Amino acid sequence: MATVGWQGITFKVPEDWSLVGVNGDEKKGYFRVDGPIASALEVRWSSALGKPPELMAKGREFLSRLEKSSRKSRIKFSSKIKAENDNSVAFTWKADRKGQGRLVYCPKCDRVIIAQVISSRDEDVSHVAPIILGSIKDHRNDGNTSWALYGLEFAVPESYRIEKQSLMSGYLSLSFKRGPKSLVIERWGLAETLLGNYTIEQWYRKDAVPDIKGYRIEFAENEIFGHEGVKMVGRRAGIRQALKAVAYSLTLHPHPGMLTGYVWHCRDSNRLFSVRATHIEGEQIAEEVMGSIRCH
Repeated sequence: MATVGWQGITFKVPEDWSLVGVNGDEKKGYFRVDGPIASALEVRWSSALGKPPELMAKGREFLSRLEKSSRKSRIKFSSKIKAENDNSVAFTWKADRKGQGRLVYCPKCDRVIIAQVISSRDEDVSHVAPIILGSIKDHRNDGNTSWALYGLEFAVPESYRIEKQSLMSGYLSLSFKRGPKSLVIERWGLAETLLGNYTIEQWYRKDAVPDIKGYRIEFAENEIFGHEGVKMVGRRAGIRQALKAVAYSLTLHPHPGMLTGYVWHCRDSNRLFSVRATHIEGEQIAEEVMGSIRCH
């Protein structure tokens, strides 16, 4: 089983299931994970607004919407729902497709999560759906938020918010912000082909450094998880960065004058990884996030 998750909500799914869509933020959002045939995991979450919800009522409302949609198409619909405990409700439904799911309320992260495994009527997912739905985790206990997609798993501090992402078969990039501070995690496939005759530093300078603005960067060879890699260290440079520093000095968020990053080549998986962060002096954010990654 592989871990897949977004905004701190994770599940265990079969290895050949893949994340295909994400939307929203930590308070309200959605993601979908598709299986190789017609099955899929759909996950929705929303803020409980600080008040424990009536999960049975929410579950019946959810099933009612599905039934109404089926009736419009003149498709027979049936469903069952039962409470598992005070914070969890289980349900099943059957129409032109079938679904098995759970509603879960977490008092700690104050979210209501609706997760369901959907399949065609003739596809048997009865052996895997309970495992998927039973594996749900909606928060960590170390002050970090979990992210997991396409075999890439990592954790970032809760105070960082995702700003943008690029999710392609050969390239993943997730960018986070905390005020003026930035954090970027990247992964490239087909590393041997990408590198060619370049060293890691030469390749990274050509491929990624042009996107890093406002910092004067130096590289040094650095073994990472037993793999060949480099460490980059940068300091704020340029008039624009100096003006930003002056502006932020008037706020509670000091301008990040430092940049630290790591790039490494995992030969076991034939992938390249990079973690870089802008920060104030003394912070170890790049090292902390890098330490949460398993590259093979």
